[in-house]
Amino acid sequence: MENVLRLDLHLLNPRFAPLRLRDPERLACLTRSMRQHGQLMPVVVVPESLDPPRWVVIDGYRRLEALREIGEDLVWVDVWDRSVDEALLLSLARGPDRGWEAIEEAALLQELSSRYSLRELARRIGRDVSWVSRRLNLFKALPEELLEAVRTGALSVWAATRILAPLARANSAHARTLLRELEKTPLSTRELEQLFAQYQSAPKAQRERLVENPGLFVHALDSREQAAEDRRLAEGPEGAWCKDLLVTEKILKRLSALAPTLFFPQQARRDTDRLQQPYVRTKTQFRRLDQILEQVIGHDPL
Repeated sequence: MENVLRLDLHLLNPRFAPLRLRDPERLACLTRSMRQHGQLMPVVVVPESLDPPRWVVIDGYRRLEALREIGEDLVWVDVWDRSVDEALLLSLARGPDRGWEAIEEAALLQELSSRYSLRELARRIGRDVSWVSRRLNLFKALPEELLEAVRTGALSVWAATRILAPLARANSAHARTLLRELEKTPLSTRELEQLFAQYQSAPKAQRERLVENPGLFVHALDSREQAAEDRRLAEGPEGAWCKDLLVTEKILKRLSALAPTLFFPQQARRDTDRLQQPYVRTKTQFRRLDQILEQVIGHDPL
């Protein structure tokens, strides 16, 4: 820490707050901690002006929110004697008090890219040029609506980068529709992944129905899974036994067809061993099953 001071909150300029992600759950947890223990870590700032005195916040935006939540007027700050750009670059290089999200790194790099080349950015933060380029491309790939949804915590970074961004590139109208529906009916990561997989293989008319009513898709999916669970329950362990053995039989048939291609007399020993090791483990499991059946039935079933 360079220079720790206690300042009035109104003297701080949260210039980069729009670039940082909001996480209501983590904010609530931090607020509870601060209410009980007070502020344990200072907020990082740099001087903006002396008359009137103002400081730009570099890191610690969540702490500021928590302090406001509990009605505090004063904040501990660690003043860095650097320019704003130098402080941002240093913060990116060494990481903030909490880990950066990729989209936050991308937003800050976008802020700096108008004043620094890719090569200079990479050098100043200790990364290679391709890493900086990928982060900037991530930022540019997200439409403003998605960026805002991520910033406010309405959409996870995973959902934005893995689902909504590819969808926006393919069909921006569908991406906006799905984003609007997700605000009303949030989906879990698993549900959203399943929805996108279905979307990719669905015909045009069905795609529109999927993004217009994702909740209906999830309900239908849950119904199918419940029906499958009901069948498994009705069939009992006997049904599971027969079904698993049927799958195993089909796998063994495929392996038998593959074996002459994978193994040959002139094969290098290390390749043979690498292929045989999983087979040996599987054969051991079959032997254990034979022993169990022999014990409970009284004779070798084979």
